[in-house]
Amino acid sequence: AVEKHRYPLVQDYSEMIPEYALAYGVPEPILWAAVRTRSNFVSNARSDTGKTGLMQLSEEDFSFICTEILREEKQDPGLLYDPATNLRCGAAYLSYLYQRYGVWDTVYLAFDAGTDAVDAWLADPNYLNSVGRLSGIPDVSASAFAKQMEKAVGSYTKLYF
Repeated sequence: AVEKHRYPLVQDYSEMIPEYALAYGVPEPILWAAVRTRSNFVSNARSDTGKTGLMQLSEEDFSFICTEILREEKQDPGLLYDPATNLRCGAAYLSYLYQRYGVWDTVYLAFDAGTDAVDAWLADPNYLNSVGRLSGIPDVSASAFAKQMEKAVGSYTKLYF
């Protein structure tokens, strides 16, 4: 019961999260974990760095997601506070990152630190382990986020899926 309290399936999003997970091919526990880890289900959350909403997307990410991934017109950044828009864009972005990197722990790093940082780390043998996966990267925040995501995904998978 304590674990389900820590890793809830929040009723407000219990239709949207499965819908967008399916639509964009993101495992549902990953989408639940991302929302919990990023905003703890607070739709009007805003970080010190200006990231907004359930999935904590920046205006720059939002613009890229709308135009390059979804192939739609650029949207008003105020829509980042809309749960459906934020979840849809976050799911589309996770899907894009997975297509790009093919490894979820690398996706989590890119979701937090950006693709430029991850591409630079991947190009540097000092940050690759014996099987070519990222390890020991210098970005403490991104590393912590990736670890939190792995734990949350494991908990959601075990509890509900």
